[in-house]
Amino acid sequence: MRFLRLGQASRDPDPAASMALLGEVLDPPIGPGYHSAARARVEAGLPASSGSRTWLLFVTAVVLGMLVTVAAVTLRAPDPVAAETRKQLITRIEAAQEAGDASGARVEELRAEILSIEQERARLEEGPAAERAITSAGEQAGARAVSGPGVVIVLEDASSGGEGAPGLDGPGERVNARDVQLVVNGLWSAGAEAVSVNGHRLTSTSAIRFAGEAIIVDFRSLAPPYEIRAIGDPERLAAETSSGVTGAYLDQLRGQLGIASRVSVQEDVTIASAERLTTRYGHVLDRTAQDDTTEEDRR
Repeated sequence: MRFLRLGQASRDPDPAASMALLGEVLDPPIGPGYHSAARARVEAGLPASSGSRTWLLFVTAVVLGMLVTVAAVTLRAPDPVAAETRKQLITRIEAAQEAGDASGARVEELRAEILSIEQERARLEEGPAAERAITSAGEQAGARAVSGPGVVIVLEDASSGGEGAPGLDGPGERVNARDVQLVVNGLWSAGAEAVSVNGHRLTSTSAIRFAGEAIIVDFRSLAPPYEIRAIGDPERLAAETSSGVTGAYLDQLRGQLGIASRVSVQEDVTIASAERLTTRYGHVLDRTAQDDTTEEDRR
């Protein structure tokens, strides 16, 4: 029995040798050819490796690193000419904006003086009724600032992640020009006498457009939040913005897109005069000429 065990043990391979062979297969030495080259150099009486080549490689790597670093720093350094040009452009834009604001203020002053002269002349020539007619026409055209009871609506872009709108991920939805148009049209249909968006008075020639994602009113770009002011019967305006078509639309924006809206009824809402007013002259057509034109068109 013992003899059989000894014979069995003598036929088993050495575990250490097996592990060494497995380690050499899985993790072979780096570049076996280097060992042959080093042995050949030793047999020829030379050192196993050349130290000069190692130093040369090190110096080359350092030089290349320095060159890459200098190139990166040079490219990232600001161009003084471009910086100066940008500074001059910013200065010119700021100066143009200041000049535009000053011209706008002067236009408002002149407009108020002209309106006062027109009212005084109408009162002297045609009586108080004509003065009241001019004042009413100026208010309807947007040439005069008005105040009275009304509503104020504030629209805000949805926050990131679609807060308030379940199931929405990513960037929040933004208020667009169509949203502002629908709200403004709803206020007009409810009897609003004057409407403004972010302080810009709307008239019969005003337009609410979009350029990309920006909302533009009378060629002026607006920034959120968007405040819509309307003067009129507060009960009718409040009903339109709560239970009417406009209110239902605001609920849809809030529930599906997460666009927040706040509606408040106020006893004193002030709306400034319009910034862009164009004076046009009208004349009564000659009845005879109009009849002749009509007769020619029929022929």
